[in-house]
Amino acid sequence: MEERKSLFELFTEHQQCMNRRSFLKTCGASMLLASLPVNIMQAFAEEKVEIHSGATPDHVMLSWTMDPKTTQTVVWRAADSNAKGTIQWVKTEEFKHSSWEHADKAVATNDILHTEFGDVTVQYATIEGLKPSTHYMYRVQDGKDWSDPCDFVTQPSAKQPFKFLVFGDSQSGLPKNPEYGPWRTTIHNAYQAHSDAVFFMVVGDLVEVGQDYRHWNNWYAAAKDVAEKIPHMAVPGNHETYDVPEENHSVKPIYYTKQNKLPANGPDALIGQVYSFDYGDVHFSILDSQADEEGQYVPNMLQLEAEWLDNDLAATNQKWKIVLFHKTPYYNKAVRANEKLKAVILPVIDKHHVDVVINGHDHGYSRTYPIYQDSFVDSPAQGTVYIVAGRSGNKFYTDLSQKIWDAFFHDPQAEPNYLVVEAMGDQLVINAYTQSGELIERYSIDKVSGKDSPLTMLPERSQQPRLVIWGNMLQTPLLSAVPQKIADAWHVPLRAFFEFIGASVDIMGGGRIAVKYQKTNLIFQMNDTQVIVNDQPSVLQYPLATVQGATLIAAEDLKKLLGFGYRYDAKLNMLFLAK
Repeated sequence: MEERKSLFELFTEHQQCMNRRSFLKTCGASMLLASLPVNIMQAFAEEKVEIHSGATPDHVMLSWTMDPKTTQTVVWRAADSNAKGTIQWVKTEEFKHSSWEHADKAVATNDILHTEFGDVTVQYATIEGLKPSTHYMYRVQDGKDWSDPCDFVTQPSAKQPFKFLVFGDSQSGLPKNPEYGPWRTTIHNAYQAHSDAVFFMVVGDLVEVGQDYRHWNNWYAAAKDVAEKIPHMAVPGNHETYDVPEENHSVKPIYYTKQNKLPANGPDALIGQVYSFDYGDVHFSILDSQADEEGQYVPNMLQLEAEWLDNDLAATNQKWKIVLFHKTPYYNKAVRANEKLKAVILPVIDKHHVDVVINGHDHGYSRTYPIYQDSFVDSPAQGTVYIVAGRSGNKFYTDLSQKIWDAFFHDPQAEPNYLVVEAMGDQLVINAYTQSGELIERYSIDKVSGKDSPLTMLPERSQQPRLVIWGNMLQTPLLSAVPQKIADAWHVPLRAFFEFIGASVDIMGGGRIAVKYQKTNLIFQMNDTQVIVNDQPSVLQYPLATVQGATLIAAEDLKKLLGFGYRYDAKLNMLFLAK
């Protein structure tokens, strides 16, 4: 009788037989191809931009670093790098009669931003001692010339209804061409339609290349006539860290922090990137989700933020809690999960019952069911609603879809979009609009009743266990067998799983199965725990199993081999896998 060869020996003999058929034939690989970014301005050549500030101060932008009732922070770019900046302000009612004759003034602070085009002088000042609910005129001087006058209004002392604007990623999508025309149209259309908004927020990826000053120059030019009228409370994104995007190289978001002056109440290592503030009935907490990019500079970054957020939320007595950060725990893109972020930050959000979380990153608009401890719940009184804001700029994706956790989804490929959030006492209303002003969705939460509108209607429990990968529920005929427990461990159909994620699967004969996924080659043997991983023998925790003709692999082994986490939701009878 011929001696049985080891799996490792068989692998060597049959390696050349690995099936090479195109991954485009599989569902998952199609998503990978579609995940490449698409830009409206594809045909544009690299734009040559001369960086200068002109003869007068420009890039004027409002924000708050202190109390919105009694202070106003103003930031601008100076034409003269050696000049001392000045800001003047006066009540609008007095300005009408006496111009700047009785205006107050303050000296600005200079901050030098070293760019690839030379040094840029950013000047800023915080006006203090203002009266609540009061209109003021102001202008800034860079040492020689004055800007055009503009106005702002302080927050009322009593809590009143208010609205603010939220924009998804405003980036160009083109590293070599800082195209911000679509962003210009979105922000101006939004402000024109909702000029009573008291501030705006961009939920990260303001620009395409955070360390390329051409992008910032064009972003500010696009936001002109809005940014100097209502404050911008910015949120950092991963693109703010990029200096060589083609190489995925990241640095600290220096250009972002130098130009955006925000409350300095976050962790010491993340001042200007993590902060909180109050307006009306709402407490806002802003996080930096870029641990993958910035973790090398800030050790234990997510844990640091989770501890800060825990203390920050515990200290507030505001009626509403809204948390904003860029990357999505509940995404709408095909294969881009953020499981580490989710595991660290969401327990804090659950602990303090945050009402709404708003994210960017995926460029689609979606709203989840209320969620608590990663499970869907019946009402916002029991959990948190997660919103992905969509896109306000040039870049969009073609691989977005409604996930199992989404109560509502809109794909903004046709045109950008924006949100208008209204805090009206016991009501919080989120309206999503297209760039041209068409209403996408109106969603509201009632704090007293705990109900929402449209009313939450959870999916019904499946009769049989269902497999969900990256938020997508696999259906027949792709799913050859349902997930099931074998030896008290969850198993999933091997071919369906691997082909969905874009791998090739080859049945080699003799009970051997070859899988190629990205840079990982695997050779399995039926009813055996031995596996070859990139030419090296390894051991599975559970042998492959056969049920009704389908080969199943343990979810625990997928976690070991490829890093896919999993959880079973008994309420829905679904097994979730993501990486």
